[in-house]
Amino acid sequence: MNKLYLTIYTLIILSACNQQKSSTVQSVDTTLQTTDTISSGKTLNDIRFKDWDRSDWLDNEYIRTLRKYLDDYNSGKVCNANLDPYKEHIKGQFVVYDINPYLLGGAFIRITFLDMPNRVFSSWIYSEVNEDKEIVESYEFRSISIEEETTDMTKEDILQAIKEMDGIKLW
Repeated sequence: MNKLYLTIYTLIILSACNQQKSSTVQSVDTTLQTTDTISSGKTLNDIRFKDWDRSDWLDNEYIRTLRKYLDDYNSGKVCNANLDPYKEHIKGQFVVYDINPYLLGGAFIRITFLDMPNRVFSSWIYSEVNEDKEIVESYEFRSISIEEETTDMTKEDILQAIKEMDGIKLW
């Protein structure tokens, strides 16, 4: 956890330094040198998403972990009061609306359900990383909630996008 805080602190420093004039570029170099001496210089998300291409972002263990959680919720194995008002609408398949590395580790996944295409749900799936071996060891559901944002998408729009765009699929 200390490495996470150090990484976040370093990112904040780098961001602040990059916003200053070029006369302060030396402070950025010093920060980078300090980071390199503390660790390998790789963040955990660098390890998690190393060499990912488009197909990796569209089909991965983060999405499978989310699908498994939703299946467990729908079968009554897990409870989630935040999802209860939408229980009837989220029994079916979903499409990934957006997926990105999450600052706190793992992936931030936004989805919309085929039976509720105008609403977006955001979720966080965390993954444990073995830093020595530089591999992801496990995946863990952390949260899901409905966003205030709505879309103009229809069920037909989603099905058409799946036909036209390689790699997009229903989960």
